[in-house]
Amino acid sequence: MNIRCLFVGVLLLIPLCGMGQEVSKEDVLSTICRVADHVIQQTTYRYYDQANGVQIDDLSRYGYNKYVVPQNGYNDWKYWNGVIHIGFNALGKVTGNEKYQSYTKKNFEFFFKDRPYLKSIYKGNDQWHFPVAQGINITQLDDCGAMGASLIELYENNRVVAYKEYIDMAADYIMYRQQRLDDGTFSRPVPNNHTVWADDLYMSVPFLIRMWKLTGIELYMEEAVNQIFLFDKHLYDEKVGLMWHCYYDDLKVNGGTYWGRCNGWMMVAIADLLRFLPENHSRRNEVIALLNRQIQNLAQYQSASGLWHQILNKEDSYLETSCSAMFVYSIALAINNGWVDKRYKTIALTGWNGLLTCITDEGAVTGICAGTGIGNDVKFYYDRPTPYNDIHGLGAMFLAGVEISKLLD
Repeated sequence: MNIRCLFVGVLLLIPLCGMGQEVSKEDVLSTICRVADHVIQQTTYRYYDQANGVQIDDLSRYGYNKYVVPQNGYNDWKYWNGVIHIGFNALGKVTGNEKYQSYTKKNFEFFFKDRPYLKSIYKGNDQWHFPVAQGINITQLDDCGAMGASLIELYENNRVVAYKEYIDMAADYIMYRQQRLDDGTFSRPVPNNHTVWADDLYMSVPFLIRMWKLTGIELYMEEAVNQIFLFDKHLYDEKVGLMWHCYYDDLKVNGGTYWGRCNGWMMVAIADLLRFLPENHSRRNEVIALLNRQIQNLAQYQSASGLWHQILNKEDSYLETSCSAMFVYSIALAINNGWVDKRYKTIALTGWNGLLTCITDEGAVTGICAGTGIGNDVKFYYDRPTPYNDIHGLGAMFLAGVEISKLLD
């Protein structure tokens, strides 16, 4: 067990393994690089035939059958990999280590190498089981938002035509084909028609604001800003100061519960928007006010360990890593950029202290809630599993470490 676990209940400013020293920027980056290196070691850049155990380097030559899958989750076209890519890019910039930014480039080269072949044989198969199908046929924000945002970051320095073709396809989908409520809020047809998912603020806004940065077309920026306020209108519960997981437009009521990671998705989306939003934008101060309000409210739900709970207002629900990393990242980013008062620094540092207890010596991360849909009862969220080193929270861990390192610089 990581020795830092011994200090989980002690609210000190980042104790280093009980030695009475403050952790430095170098300590933080060393820890987060250990997590990143573990991901790199697990990424094989191969497909795998589950029927006969064959590892496939060139899928177009091998041929596809229903048993062929990416050998590991890091090589699939899923939104969590988009977050991981953005985290790797940030880690590469702050460390100056080329291998972290190269990771994103290598991943997309893998995706696009076999994409033409897979696209030629794709016949509307189940997108969650056909290899990289979400990178071929966009039917929801999960398919394109996070991956598209990370692809824009790559495209800025690697002007590959196929990348731009995908980016334009994603932009067209988000702007003109994604389902919306009558007021323009992005919604989904599941679990009920016109359900607003808090998750979708992240699945849209980071892409849109980067698309504005890439193209200079203000329509993308204004859409990103508008969605921030529309989601807040439908999901914020003023009584508890938290976001509901969803809004059912057919019933005009909220659903799910105050799930940690959905609050994290919204907070990161708001913080990410502010990274790019022009200083003179007419609604910039309103966006900053939303982020301040969220930080102030979430501070009241932080546990003594520094972590937040799976259900934020339920102390008998387990402490959850991914939402904690999202909050730590957003708060540290806000302080580093002067969007919030520096007195919130202790919230971020105590949160990082808690996150240290979730990182094993080999660089795996524990306590991350598995992929989660909308639950009709609170017990659904209580019972969500936390698989070892679950991929849903790794990108957030990279981002949290990067911003904490800057906070300590």
